[in-house]
Amino acid sequence: MQAARERWHDGRDKLQQLHEEGAPGRRVVNALSDLLDHVLLSLYRACLEDFSQEIAANVSFVLHGGCGRREVAPYSDVDSMLLYQGSLTDELSEFSRRIAQDITDAGFQLGFSLRTPRDACTMSLKDPAVFSSLTESRFLGGNPELYENYLSRLQRLASRRSTNLIRGIVDARERERLQFGETVYLLRPNIKKSRGGLRDIHLIRWLGFVRFGETDIDQLCRRRALFGVEATRLQASAEFLLRVRNELHWQANRANDGFGRNEQVRIAEKFGYVGDDGVLPVEKLMQDYFRFSSQIRNICDNFVAKSLNRGSFATNVFSPLLTRQIGENFLMGPLYIGVNKTAIDSVQGDLSEVLRLMQLAAVHKKKIDYPTWDAIRRTMTNNPEIELTRQSAEQFIALLANTKMLADLLKLLHEMRVLEKILPDFKHARGLLQFNEYHKYTVDEHTLRAIGILTEFEQEQTAKGKAYRSIQDKRVLHLALLLHDLGKGYPEDHCQVGVEIASATGERLGLSDDDTKTIQFLIRNHLLMSHLAFHRDINDEEMVAEFAAKVGSVRLLSMLYVLTCADIDAVGPGVLTPWKQELLTDLYRHAKNILTGHREDDLYLTLQAEFYQQIADTVNDPETSTWLNNASQNLPRNYCEQHEPQFISEQLLHLREVIAEQVQCTVGRVKGRNLIELCIGKREKRRAGVFYRVMGLLASLGLSITSVDIKPIGDSLIFYWFKFADLDFEHTPQRRLDEIQRRAIAVVAGGDKSPPQFRTKWKKRGGGRALQLSRPIIEVKIDNQTVDSATIIDVFAYKKIGLLYRISRKLHELGLDVNYARVSTYAHQLIAVFYVCDEKGNKVHDKNQLQVIQQEVLRETSGFLQQED
Repeated sequence: MQAARERWHDGRDKLQQLHEEGAPGRRVVNALSDLLDHVLLSLYRACLEDFSQEIAANVSFVLHGGCGRREVAPYSDVDSMLLYQGSLTDELSEFSRRIAQDITDAGFQLGFSLRTPRDACTMSLKDPAVFSSLTESRFLGGNPELYENYLSRLQRLASRRSTNLIRGIVDARERERLQFGETVYLLRPNIKKSRGGLRDIHLIRWLGFVRFGETDIDQLCRRRALFGVEATRLQASAEFLLRVRNELHWQANRANDGFGRNEQVRIAEKFGYVGDDGVLPVEKLMQDYFRFSSQIRNICDNFVAKSLNRGSFATNVFSPLLTRQIGENFLMGPLYIGVNKTAIDSVQGDLSEVLRLMQLAAVHKKKIDYPTWDAIRRTMTNNPEIELTRQSAEQFIALLANTKMLADLLKLLHEMRVLEKILPDFKHARGLLQFNEYHKYTVDEHTLRAIGILTEFEQEQTAKGKAYRSIQDKRVLHLALLLHDLGKGYPEDHCQVGVEIASATGERLGLSDDDTKTIQFLIRNHLLMSHLAFHRDINDEEMVAEFAAKVGSVRLLSMLYVLTCADIDAVGPGVLTPWKQELLTDLYRHAKNILTGHREDDLYLTLQAEFYQQIADTVNDPETSTWLNNASQNLPRNYCEQHEPQFISEQLLHLREVIAEQVQCTVGRVKGRNLIELCIGKREKRRAGVFYRVMGLLASLGLSITSVDIKPIGDSLIFYWFKFADLDFEHTPQRRLDEIQRRAIAVVAGGDKSPPQFRTKWKKRGGGRALQLSRPIIEVKIDNQTVDSATIIDVFAYKKIGLLYRISRKLHELGLDVNYARVSTYAHQLIAVFYVCDEKGNKVHDKNQLQVIQQEVLRETSGFLQQED
């Protein structure tokens, strides 16, 4: 075992050196496989020496999975099986235990089983993962006839159960894709398991075994299961992925298939990628990755579709009879639509005919056959002179009116390189990285996903569904969303570049001036609504009125609203949270009320007044009732919308009784949201001291603050409303709520003056350079334009426990009062917004003072973040 361990480590080190010298990935994994075979066989033979000859005659040592197909990565597991015939004797059980123990003791991660051929085949029927691995079986030692009998049995079984096996294998792979990434355009893919990864090549091999009894790609090509060009592309794509995977394993000194940002940058440099024309080396590397993974995806999807549909007797027998010609150029069968052979040369470079093909595929719900797909793609890729005629431009505009299949059609046009012939700037966006922690997909994938999400609003019974359906002509909206991020990847602001792209596109497609201006407005302002909703106080009527005036019409407002929702939702799963959706919808409704002429006498304000009166009517005393009415109008509007009149009345009456240094404090769960609210009432003149001390308390308890409202409600009473998430509990227990309340009272009343103690977090391994790549820039911005009542301070940084406390304490030291705050997080990024006033309650106007505030807050933020955790 010691000799086997040393032989494996020495051999692997030599192969690592070969890899470092630039050896092909396939050559390295095959060499690792040969080395592993030699080591395992030596252990197997050594073990046999301690047992009878009967054991050697009745067992077969079999490798499967990656070991079976000779794709052994530097730190792959060893998947093996000991086949046996006859009875399971004590000696055989001991031999099985011994060989498994020896391989493990030699330092390998082992997957091992002891099976008869019948048992192995029966078990494979129950689990697609087991069957898939066994299709890659390879004989290593022992009785070869026993192995051949097992393999023949497995092939016969696959042939008889082909329909169910194919469905099970495909379903299992789809579940795996959902876990590791269902698109090839992930910014942090898994080399093996994400869509377009090595696993999709494996899927072709597994299905090939079911259909033809073969897993080898070249053999499948000879059996005409794959076209020659498909086999060539699969081999080239696998070579790229295998080399990257080898590097990932050796760098980590363990099995690692995650291709994250830091590794992308490092490998681009190591593999000799050179940037040019504003394109970074890492972007060139990832463009290669997206190209190869897209090839794998397209070939795999085609092979899967043929495999799923091959079993129908009616399809096989009657397919030629059911194929009919549509017009002069197209043929449509039961499953596919394509171009007939005599017309392919003329159609493949004609945008009008290609768009006609897309329309037919959509109407009849057919896939485009692979020869047609590949011919169009090759022509569009290699011929820069493809002409966009007036007819084809009109066809494309007409296609944009489609709401049911638009995303699928645009995705297909993008895959076939047709979309960039219509919208040339889309070529720049293909595989374009977005190096931040916010986005999960490349620019083109994000855009096409946004289109899919937007058109799904058609079926929603929500505010955004109603707004989307109210837009009569959706073509302009869809085109604006297609173009909204195409300005990324240039030195200039991407919104401004996008406006210029919109101008050129409008002229190219023959749009009216009004339509072009609408698209330009939506692109220029596609970040505005989310900025105001997430980082400003949407209860500020002046701010909302200014926003409504800038938009100017309900039609444009509805377009901007649904575009913003789709854009944020397409960033990644779970990014458009219910809280964010609620904020966007509230801003949309408030602005719409203004644009439709509903102002002070509007129904909404009437209902508000009625609500305040309901609060006042909870008591009989006229003086108290008047006080309740006035005090409730000073509460945050959202607070009133989220609580019943009786509850608000009770809270206000308790608050009214507060005297001197007393503190009124309640803690509870926010209805319908996974948030907690902390309400504090206190009589005081200065407010910032309470604010920063409570921020310190909440951070020390590990609570994630989302928003704070601070309102004076009369008679020197100040009302604080904190909302936060408890990351320690899925359902916060009552004892935890009681602790928050008790400690908040102590902090606000001055009984607990000890500085907050923050939790220490374990740091991940990795160099400082790699860590820095994932951290956003630290910035502090002053906004003195948005509202008249306060100066707004925006802090852009990365998350660290205690940061908000340090910022709020610094604001207190600078003599500023905070009357509103909101916190948003995107992965590691944090954006904190503070509405502040000076000691007299006025907005800060002095430019020198504003500069000092900006510098001091930036210094405090940067200094704290640069400290060791």
